[in-house]
Amino acid sequence: MKPQDILGLEYERVLTLDRQGINEERRTVPAALSSEIEVKRFFGSEVLVHTPEAVNLERAGDGLPMLFGHDQDQPIGLVEDVRVEDDKLRGTLRFSQNPRATEIWNDVRDGFLKNISIGYRINKFEEEDSSDLVRVTEWTPFEASVVTVPADHTVGVNRSTTLKEETAMSKETGESQIATRGQKSEGDAPVNVVEFNEVRDQALQEGEARAQEKLRKRIQEIDTLFAPFLSKGQKFRSLRDELVRRGQTAEQGREALLKLWAGDEPDPVDASYEQAEGSMNSREEQVQTTRTQQGRRVDRISGGEDAGEKMIRGMTQCLLIRSGLLKDEEAIAEARKSEWLSSSCVDLARHYLVSRGVSVSGMNRSAIIGAAITTRGLISHSSSDFADILQDAANKSLGIGYNEAPETWNLWCSTINIPDFKVMNVPNMSAFGDLDLVYEDGEYKYGTYSDKKETLQLATYGKLFSISRQALVNDDLNAFTRVPNGMGRAAARQVGDLAWGVLINNPNMNEDGVALFAAGHNNLAASGAAPSVDTIDAARTAMATQTDPSGSAVLNIPPSYLLVPRALEGKGMQIQNAEFDPAIGSGVAPNFLRGTFQTIAEARLDADNAAKWYMAASPSLIDTVTVGFLDGQQTPYLETQNGWSVDGVAYKVRMDAAAAPMDFRGLYSNPGA
Repeated sequence: MKPQDILGLEYERVLTLDRQGINEERRTVPAALSSEIEVKRFFGSEVLVHTPEAVNLERAGDGLPMLFGHDQDQPIGLVEDVRVEDDKLRGTLRFSQNPRATEIWNDVRDGFLKNISIGYRINKFEEEDSSDLVRVTEWTPFEASVVTVPADHTVGVNRSTTLKEETAMSKETGESQIATRGQKSEGDAPVNVVEFNEVRDQALQEGEARAQEKLRKRIQEIDTLFAPFLSKGQKFRSLRDELVRRGQTAEQGREALLKLWAGDEPDPVDASYEQAEGSMNSREEQVQTTRTQQGRRVDRISGGEDAGEKMIRGMTQCLLIRSGLLKDEEAIAEARKSEWLSSSCVDLARHYLVSRGVSVSGMNRSAIIGAAITTRGLISHSSSDFADILQDAANKSLGIGYNEAPETWNLWCSTINIPDFKVMNVPNMSAFGDLDLVYEDGEYKYGTYSDKKETLQLATYGKLFSISRQALVNDDLNAFTRVPNGMGRAAARQVGDLAWGVLINNPNMNEDGVALFAAGHNNLAASGAAPSVDTIDAARTAMATQTDPSGSAVLNIPPSYLLVPRALEGKGMQIQNAEFDPAIGSGVAPNFLRGTFQTIAEARLDADNAAKWYMAASPSLIDTVTVGFLDGQQTPYLETQNGWSVDGVAYKVRMDAAAAPMDFRGLYSNPGA
């Protein structure tokens, strides 16, 4: 077996959570992440060696990221205190405060989600001559996920495993092919890709899934579908568990949920539930029923292709296109085929109500809007699907405004994920001194970081806005496109204010209680002067001669950025690109600074002092200013609520962020001329 057939691939293992150790106040639960149990792989039986030497925990030093269903777009917390203990990899799952994490935490606490899956890479292995056993002697965990069911439910708890396969598209034929990620050794003859093709074909036959990742996502959709109903009784919880166990799709789940909600579906744990399985598996059958029971309307659900989700997506795109915010030519071409592109807000509301089986006969424009906002749909359950259309348009507009805002801080600052609102200590990375000379048979000594640590603490910034019924009746697209777009730009400005405010406000450092820019830090020019080849060279010299906190090691830090107010942008660009020193003249003295830095101009510096300028090192080399976000959420978060004091829909935009200086050695300031 060739090492490249196994090494560096991504693998997963599933174990059961230990719910007995749950701490509800801290939202934590201990977990065994992996063990030395044998697992069947495409290359044989795999055993992970669990010793401190075998498990590389470098990536787990600050905690492993915790996801839901191995989906990188669904971070739900951290795995802390990752360690090897009693031949197992153990850790403590700590759930974050974001809405998705809260949903998962509630299901873990209540016993509905019981499995934890570890993702890892193999770095080194040994083969046994007399069997197909492969002992992995060096491996690296890189994430952990709460999962609904093991990826392979046929092998039982603690034995599940998946091999992630890559799909490559042939340039010549356009056919989808499975790229072989490894081969099984049978003597000296390798097995070709047939085994992988069989796995692929089997996956394609299991409904609409083209790979296991899509199967997981469908299970997540069922969890989301049932979330508002789990508190309504055991029947709903049992139905959810049964659908997950059977591998049913979200569309089939909606059919079953409608029947149970209407009172026609027996308890799925009853034997008679088997009789309903044929109906649940009829993927093309359209269930469009409107019933009234005990004065309560039961809305229509569409099986097969989800027309409701298609409607929400289509209407949202049309609103964004009409407002001029969505300019993607492919999306516009698709929207032109729909019936909604030229529809007003009232027309969209009328179409939505009719699709939900609500008669609009005799309703005026205002009544149609009011009914659409308050009529609950079976996609969102707890709110109106029409309100979700407005929120989706507002949310996309918010994101467009945030991402298109002309901010410059992210060019020279580093970012960090912060798990909560407590004060976060960040060690000084430049405090790790030079390596020691180790003689033959000599002893290695531990390097340590300084006790002086800089801190970050999140703060919340936000604002409310509303979409009134009058704005919708008047077809005022600005209400849910331009306003949130402006709020997205405001959120981006807020983050920029925090980052640039560090330079402008010159706060004290925790390391020594001295201001960020100070003569004692060797990062403040003794006398002010405009940017020039000479003054920038003096800044480069000062940064290069900085030493570590002990004063024993010269750090030799090169500046990468010249940070100037807009008034000095031209001067900075001239020095950055000129072939000769601009102060002396063409053809006299070569400009030895040419191309050694990038000029970044910022108007906030003009408002403070149009003459002052700075230099900064690359954040990949040394920490300068760090911007932190709650759970890595770097875009504003939008929440919605049907208005009570406002006759319409109210929205809240929230941003959790903080910025602070991490090390003065990578920064330099000149007061300017």
